[in-house]
Amino acid sequence: MPAIRTGEKPKENTRQLTLTGELASVTPSSSSSKSPSKSSTDRIYTDAILSIKPEFVELITEQKKNHEYRKYELRDTVARIWVYTTAPTSAISHVIVTSRPKTPGQVCDPNGVGNDDFDNGMKKSKFGYPILSLYKLKTPLEREAMKAYGVTPPQSYMYAPKKMVDENPLEDMEKVF
Repeated sequence: MPAIRTGEKPKENTRQLTLTGELASVTPSSSSSKSPSKSSTDRIYTDAILSIKPEFVELITEQKKNHEYRKYELRDTVARIWVYTTAPTSAISHVIVTSRPKTPGQVCDPNGVGNDDFDNGMKKSKFGYPILSLYKLKTPLEREAMKAYGVTPPQSYMYAPKKMVDENPLEDMEKVF
């Protein structure tokens, strides 16, 4: 039988029993949508932040790598990838303009690093995001600047905060290609 909520969640401390039967004071969880947290940051789903190693960022800027390969698929709405360059850079340094991902066998371009392996199914990655153009932030967003937007270095990816995208438009960046 499904659980039925009989009333609103308590807004202040409530009394509950512990496993030993004693009274325990419990404060309601901060996961409420009304409390401020990282999850309450307005996200924009046209922009994702991905962690990329410096050596691959260099290959992208040199146009030797023309797809970014991932095991996971981002939302259909993603048009830009904000590049968090991992250590020693540790900053959001570039923005890639992309389109819908390709799957193995669809890239058909032997000129890009990793393309043939991807097309032949030799990579763990199942999605290849085309790198259509690349922009460089005039001032990379280092940890403190990222923190101000509610961004931490992503383990895989995260969707960008609306405020960060609004305050750092492509028009203000250097177009690499």
